[in-house]
Amino acid sequence: MPSVIFFNTGWMDSYAGIQQNHDPLIGGGAHNREQGWGGEIFNFKPYRGKYYGFVRTTHGGDIKLEKLGAAKSALQLDNVTVVWTALRPKAEGGGTYVVGWYKNATVFRSERSRPERSRHLWDGSPIGCYTVADLADVVLLPPDERLLPVPRSKPNSMGQSHVWYAETNPDFIKQVMTYINNGGILPLASTRQGAKRPTQPDPLVRIAVEEQAVKVTWAYYQKLGYELQSVETDKVGWDLTATNGKIKLKLEVKGLSGSRVAAELTANEYRNLLLDTPNYRICIVTSALIDPKLHVFAYSKRTDNWISQEGLALDFEAVTSARVFTL
Repeated sequence: MPSVIFFNTGWMDSYAGIQQNHDPLIGGGAHNREQGWGGEIFNFKPYRGKYYGFVRTTHGGDIKLEKLGAAKSALQLDNVTVVWTALRPKAEGGGTYVVGWYKNATVFRSERSRPERSRHLWDGSPIGCYTVADLADVVLLPPDERLLPVPRSKPNSMGQSHVWYAETNPDFIKQVMTYINNGGILPLASTRQGAKRPTQPDPLVRIAVEEQAVKVTWAYYQKLGYELQSVETDKVGWDLTATNGKIKLKLEVKGLSGSRVAAELTANEYRNLLLDTPNYRICIVTSALIDPKLHVFAYSKRTDNWISQEGLALDFEAVTSARVFTL
């Protein structure tokens, strides 16, 4: 059995610092609620090719490295897989999920200082670390890809502690390692490949670019393990509903023949975007018929804008229309 430890923190999109109250730290315990920040806010901000991770231990206590196979006198342990988890905000479905991992990490028994120039300060307080890993061994999942739930109700679960050794739940450790080795794709996603997207018989409605855009978006979310339903003809304000457990996303799909990202939202689509911002996604497929590329835009509190996974930002331009006729 590999050495695996689970560190539970608050929820963020980037874990690269809180800037002007954007990308806030949500949850993660009493300290975070009272202070509005926690040491985990920099867990995925690299410094000279390494990541330094913080977890708030119970009363500032030590990590029990002996539960991972180390000697009781050991001050650190190498080659550990650190699995980061967090509680998804209630508005986005709730539940605790794996948000990323450090492979081949070094875990320290007690809190260590970061390298001098990487000691990020917050409100004048230095932030230490309990683990360090190389850049190549670190993965932070985008919010839509955080789909592996973590058991929280006892027995054999994380419980209320932020540190979980999972030594009594080897089946879950095996599931997590399979998930990590599969690049963050749930194994059960393969059982859903038989689901077929309903087709639109009207060729005037389903032109080639739009059809390809929906296929690309459908395939992406299906591969992640979402169950999809087409609501394209229901005029609800989005095209696809993607569901995974408590998570329910509303996907508005736009297809483009060129490479420039630019699309129009109808009044109904824009209204629904504003009504359910946390769960609405604008999925734009460029070069749909030649070399399709999917850009998924989600609202980011960190930037107060709609940002894609590769960092593109959307600008919104209001358009006023009118009907003209003779009396």
